[in-house]
Amino acid sequence: MSSDSAETLTGPEQDRGEWPVGTDSFFQPHRAAFWLLAAMIVNGLFYTINMFSMGFRVVPVTALLGLLVWGLYTLVFVLVFRTLDLLEQHPPEAFVLAFAWGGLGAVYFAAPANIAIQSLCAKLVSPDFVAVWGPAIAGPITEEFLKLAGVILLVLVARNQFQTYLSVLIVGAMAGLGFQVVENLSYTVNASMHFPLENQVYPVLLNLFTRGLLSGLWSHAAYTTIASFGVAWFLLHPERSKAMRIAVAVLCFALAWAMHFIWNSPWLEDLFDGSYREMAVLLAVKGIPAMIAAGLFWRVAARENGAYLHALAAYFVPERELIRDDEWVRLGAPLLRYKVRCEMGWTFGLRARRLKTQLQREQLRLVRKAMTYGRGAQTLRHEVTIRRIRAELEPLVQARP
Repeated sequence: MSSDSAETLTGPEQDRGEWPVGTDSFFQPHRAAFWLLAAMIVNGLFYTINMFSMGFRVVPVTALLGLLVWGLYTLVFVLVFRTLDLLEQHPPEAFVLAFAWGGLGAVYFAAPANIAIQSLCAKLVSPDFVAVWGPAIAGPITEEFLKLAGVILLVLVARNQFQTYLSVLIVGAMAGLGFQVVENLSYTVNASMHFPLENQVYPVLLNLFTRGLLSGLWSHAAYTTIASFGVAWFLLHPERSKAMRIAVAVLCFALAWAMHFIWNSPWLEDLFDGSYREMAVLLAVKGIPAMIAAGLFWRVAARENGAYLHALAAYFVPERELIRDDEWVRLGAPLLRYKVRCEMGWTFGLRARRLKTQLQREQLRLVRKAMTYGRGAQTLRHEVTIRRIRAELEPLVQARP
């Protein structure tokens, strides 16, 4: 359903004739895209294991500590996505596949492709040119294309799982995060192997600071989010001409490519010295525009997702005891739901906040499950859970003025 049709329902009282029920699973052995995705991920897994095998032999402490640190780094992002209920867009296997594609499938192709492009530039221009501009030329071309290819493959595997902008953007963000984490782990291990001191811990901390904290918010996850918006617009606007839909997709990809190019380029580096403070300022100057652009796309996607969820809830869950009017208004606004949970915790205690969190997530799952199967046996568990949670929550709220 396009965003235009989602916005035709703006209140819980409005009605609709028929709503198509059913979504595809991400396990689709009868579709070629599924096997292509799986084959590339498995191939990338063997490539990545082989790539890190020397690191595990030479600097085992760095390799193991790096796995732990970057694993926790991934967990932080996942917890943020979960806090904002963004992971309710798809079943867990969608995010596992997206992350695996970015970290395994895309990395497998990107590494040799980057070397080939830089070798070609060295022959056509000069080795000195490649030493300065090689990463800016090769990286955006190969990496942005490959990460986005995984998003497109996932769409081809389970097309009607992607009904909103947000459902595409969150998969794109996970693919970018997967690439970012494996790339950071690779840099960490390589830095330790060539580190001038006999210290296998310091390279992990240094890379966590520079590549994780100073550049993590405006790295690959942000670029793939921007490029994925073009895919979402192409999917959700069938009423537009194919030329316009392709143009929007290309423009979003070009914007992601430009952000990545600027990040990898030597621009502005002469204005800063090599100190950590100056480097942090440089990274912020080059990276914040990408974060702002990604944030604007997330905002547009969240608003459209809200209209879509409102329409679904109005059609499938009209009972006000399951989704009350104030809850219905916030259904598609992750930050508003999070704000209500925080206020509930401050006012009525942690147990009330935990119950409110569970209530909100069960409501989202009820709407999504009803869209997939219709109301009935498949949604009964969520309906019972919502009523049980509300029965536990209301005494806590009423007990305090």
